[in-house]
Amino acid sequence: MLNAVLWQQSSAEYKAVALQTYQLARANLDQALADPHWNALPGQPGSHVDLPPAILLDLDETVLDNTGYEVRIIKRLGQYSPESFGDWCHEANAAAVPGAAGFLEYAADRGVAVFYYSARKEVLRDCTTRTLHALQLPLADAAHLLLNDGRSKSDYRAMLAQDYRILLLLGDNLEDFMDGSRNAARARRNRVSDYGERWGREWILFPNPIYGHWESSCYAFDYRLPRDVQIQRKLQELRE
Repeated sequence: MLNAVLWQQSSAEYKAVALQTYQLARANLDQALADPHWNALPGQPGSHVDLPPAILLDLDETVLDNTGYEVRIIKRLGQYSPESFGDWCHEANAAAVPGAAGFLEYAADRGVAVFYYSARKEVLRDCTTRTLHALQLPLADAAHLLLNDGRSKSDYRAMLAQDYRILLLLGDNLEDFMDGSRNAARARRNRVSDYGERWGREWILFPNPIYGHWESSCYAFDYRLPRDVQIQRKLQELRE
């Protein structure tokens, strides 16, 4: 985690790749607006061409940079907990990922509805809203911030597909794009190949070497395992 957080906070390369990714998203958004058949959701009925355009973004490490919290884990806390992450969120001090503000303003100015969806719990709505407002990121109303109230991200995608033509999905975790993220590492990689033509087009992925389902897939998402066992399971995933 030390190297991963240090890379995200201090490297020129992370800033470059974040800016690059949002520039790609901007170029793809222009293509999508010019193509009435462009759609980021596989299987949406043909009637979607008449729906208003929208984009759907994950929040943490896609729009919001939470590495300040990860530094606390490294220096003091030792590990993640929902309580300590909640404390961080309530401070509303997260920065924006480089390029996020400019891209989101660009999309909103072109009449594209901006929706955020996140694994953050519903109890964090007020502080998350304050963070977005403090960063002057577009948030039309509470309905455009979709938090974890028991529905999955897949549920939210299906819900929005009834009223919007989703042009782009942006995120840092497989579940931001498709089902099957909570699976073994090999199965997750195979799922990526199943949708190879969408990456870098309708689906825009951000790097996150700090945390995510890629990590917990190594120990079958059993968060109750002792830390030393989790580490041993991760070591077993390494290949020479």
